[in-house]
Amino acid sequence: MIVLNDSLSGTLFAEAPVSEPLEKCVEPVTDSSRYFVIRVEDTSSKQHAFIGIGFSDRSQSFDFNVALRDNEKHVEREEKKIDWGPMKDLSLKAGETIKVNIPRTKAPSNTTAAAAQPSS
Repeated sequence: MIVLNDSLSGTLFAEAPVSEPLEKCVEPVTDSSRYFVIRVEDTSSKQHAFIGIGFSDRSQSFDFNVALRDNEKHVEREEKKIDWGPMKDLSLKAGETIKVNIPRTKAPSNTTAAAAQPSS
């Protein structure tokens, strides 16, 4: 949800629900990277209007664009989320033990240690 507040009073000016596809809600203008068209909607009457917004600084526009893309990725991840069902209790119960057999390897020979020492 994109929320636009009045800068003087802080009250809600307009809301823009962000849904899929993103191009239905927010669209960059073709001739500038700092201006966007946003589809705002009245939640009670479901009427909508299009509002143009612009950023005076390109870094603000970039941040807005990144936030939109992050939201898009978050929605995609939520849709792909797998339901694994209830978690199984795999903990050891009182008195249970685990036996692990680790095969022993031969001790390294001393030939490498002798080769590392300089001869006098």
